[in-house]
Amino acid sequence: MVDETLKWFCDSAQIVNIFPSPDQRLSPFGFYSAMRHVNPIVYDEANNVWGVFRYNDVQFILGDYVTFSSANNTFSRSLRPGLLQSDPPYHRTLRGVIAAAFTPMMVAKLEPHIDKVANETMDRIVEKGSMDLISDFAYPLPVTIIAELLGVPIKDRELFHQWADILHYALNSEALRSSAEGAGKSNELGPTKSVVRIQEEMDSYFNAIIEKRTQTPREDLITNLIRAQADGRHLSREEILTFCRVLLVAGHVTTFNLIGNTILSLLQNPQEFKLLQENHSLIGSAIEETLRYRSPVQAVNRIVTKDVKLGGQKIQSGQRIIAWIGSANHDESVFLDPERFDISRSSRQPILAFGHGIHFCLGAPLARLEGQVVLRIILRRLQGLTLDGDSDHLQPLQSLFFHGVSHLPLRFQAAVHVK
Repeated sequence: MVDETLKWFCDSAQIVNIFPSPDQRLSPFGFYSAMRHVNPIVYDEANNVWGVFRYNDVQFILGDYVTFSSANNTFSRSLRPGLLQSDPPYHRTLRGVIAAAFTPMMVAKLEPHIDKVANETMDRIVEKGSMDLISDFAYPLPVTIIAELLGVPIKDRELFHQWADILHYALNSEALRSSAEGAGKSNELGPTKSVVRIQEEMDSYFNAIIEKRTQTPREDLITNLIRAQADGRHLSREEILTFCRVLLVAGHVTTFNLIGNTILSLLQNPQEFKLLQENHSLIGSAIEETLRYRSPVQAVNRIVTKDVKLGGQKIQSGQRIIAWIGSANHDESVFLDPERFDISRSSRQPILAFGHGIHFCLGAPLARLEGQVVLRIILRRLQGLTLDGDSDHLQPLQSLFFHGVSHLPLRFQAAVHVK
């Protein structure tokens, strides 16, 4: 497939488009390989954006926040700026405060509770013999954990679902709108007014909780955010509200895609699944290989702050760049046999699934932990796990940057005497 795609690129005279087509989103690896070989750094004139596809170039961009800025991000202009859309010195102060409240030790303490919530979710499914992994299990779990991490009532989980859906849609529709405007096209995607309304709802909701925690502190993340300091300052009310939104969207979408992508990759590679079933000590490395092979976040965008030369290409100040993490994690110059899903893989180079540099994802330990807990429970409580239907009919997320499937129907039997 990779060779065929590469030949098509070489023979084709069409204008370069740096985005995988809709029918390539479920498996964009051939597209990425062709771009690395033929157009590793290329300008997409129609969408007015540069695409970067090789590991070393992507890592360089993510590490140089001075030249490749996260601020003034046109792809998320309808969303309030925060940690993801800022540069130092503001970003350093903001991250310092949040990191003080979101430590690996705090995340590690969540494992028994994550295990409890995941098992309770599985209890409602296991005897049915079938499920949609996404909607029945992977989707509700991280929302529940985030809600409890923030210290909000579990009864509001469905409200969190609605908010996450709309904000997730907004991230993608903003990207599509921006691309269309760059090409001089009209675009009716994305209910910006709805996003503003959702932000107002979230502000009102979390403002009430912040008031309560200010008066009566509890052992939850919002209380910790109120208390935390960095460089002698506390987070403002606006900054706490922004972080709640970022955690809801980024923590939710990344985690449920990681869970779905892990099970899909294992089912599509039965020899690796068998190896994992025989050796549960490989659970951690299976999650890491999924993060490389099917990165939940496929790309990030940056704004160039000054004229720069990258890989022989001259990129002008003010232009946009999309750094394709999903392609970088399949770069054959870095990863041996990158198109193979290999849960025993050992790599000297770090995968870029959670970014690199100052914007490395603060929630990475939580996403990894949730993925490992869920995989452990599935291995222990389900047997005979198979896709319910043909994998050719799976539908990818309608997303430019997030990678996963919208539904993953499965069939199984409950393991005997296991809970």
